[in-house]
Amino acid sequence: MINQPLYGVRIVVTRPESKSLADELERLGAEVTIVPLIEIRPAEGRALEDAIDTMASYDWVVLTSVNGVAAVAKGLAGLAGSQVAAVGPVTAAAIQELGVEPAFVAKRASDDIAEGLGDIAGKRVLLPQADIAEAHLAEELRGRGADVETVVAYRTILVEPPMWGILPLRIADAVVLASGSACRSLAAAGGAGGGAMLVCIGPKTAKVAREVGLKVGLVADETTADGIIRALVDQFGDKA
Repeated sequence: MINQPLYGVRIVVTRPESKSLADELERLGAEVTIVPLIEIRPAEGRALEDAIDTMASYDWVVLTSVNGVAAVAKGLAGLAGSQVAAVGPVTAAAIQELGVEPAFVAKRASDDIAEGLGDIAGKRVLLPQADIAEAHLAEELRGRGADVETVVAYRTILVEPPMWGILPLRIADAVVLASGSACRSLAAAGGAGGGAMLVCIGPKTAKVAREVGLKVGLVADETTADGIIRALVDQFGDKA
């Protein structure tokens, strides 16, 4: 249909906080169901509180997800935008809602952030992240001379699909996987339906999917919600 290239395409989104992605897919005509495969829980302990209290002392605060923004919102609210960097427009939008304009917005964490921050030799960088985050980004920043402190901002828990989510997974045309943890959860649940195309947000997620035995059908060329949307439209647009 005109202006609805995904009309009638059944899509399952597995990230619990992805309502904006679901809304945009529905606007494009898709039949969307959000079936959470992970649960986000607050981090416990003093380390995160200390990081929030001293956030203004860092030269850069690098945020890689909406969950990370939510976890440190109290500290972010008082920061100057020149101190803040974000991965992806969705994370940037969450920061902007707190009244802070990020100085740099990257498309891919390890590929874009380190270069985009410029000369960071000797600079103090705070990296709030998930408990299961890979060390690559922190290592890349340290390799450029930064003094990087990582802090667990939130925990990612794998969950089984709810009973009401089993049928959507079985009949879906596409299942969107936006993290390695979602891949692991889906694999533990036996995968999706036989006809569902697994759509990964980027190569790292696709790598995990293959490692746990899932068959990847599509990988977004940009690690953002927009990248997923473009990939789905390119794949299903002429067939809808």
